[in-house]
Amino acid sequence: MSNQTETKILIEVYDPAMCCSTGVCGPDVDDSLADFANDVKWLKAQGVDVKRYNLGQEPEEFKMCVPVLTRLQKEGSDVLPIILVNGEMVSEGGYPDRSTLKEWAGLDNTNGATTSDKPDTQPEKPLYSEKVDILVAIGSAVASGSDSVLRQMFENGKEAGISQDDMAKAMQTGLNVRQVPMSDIVETANELLGVPSNGCAPGSGCC
Repeated sequence: MSNQTETKILIEVYDPAMCCSTGVCGPDVDDSLADFANDVKWLKAQGVDVKRYNLGQEPEEFKMCVPVLTRLQKEGSDVLPIILVNGEMVSEGGYPDRSTLKEWAGLDNTNGATTSDKPDTQPEKPLYSEKVDILVAIGSAVASGSDSVLRQMFENGKEAGISQDDMAKAMQTGLNVRQVPMSDIVETANELLGVPSNGCAPGSGCC
């Protein structure tokens, strides 16, 4: 049995006796053999090391591989093809489809990259929590001018362990939101009066 030298994954295929290395020859080609030959070609293009051994042409390879030889001696050639991945027997008696080969080779189904090449990603943590809900409610209470809701949410925040600094920031956000409509009204009033818009209320004398 061959040793893995160049790539992380080594797939070895021990074929039954065939007329050629792939069995894709002659007038009556087995579709499964043709499909598998194409899949092997694709795997090699992805950098996967794939080796095939033909019982009729390379019997010594079968003798040197103990797992394969044991199965042949016990069950006969009907167990072929036998497929090994990094020396571990994963299949016998038939040719797998491409999706199975991808899985054995550790290939990603979208871009062909091995799973070991993909960056480690952690699932995003949900942003919503009870504390976030309370902070949003505090800001909303300030923005809407609801004194009772603000007091209740402030107490809820203390019970939930939210810092006073965080609650103060939520209140400031609410104040900022509350001031936007007022600024718009001031600007409209100044426009109607034909005076420069500088943030001061009309007639306030702050200019």
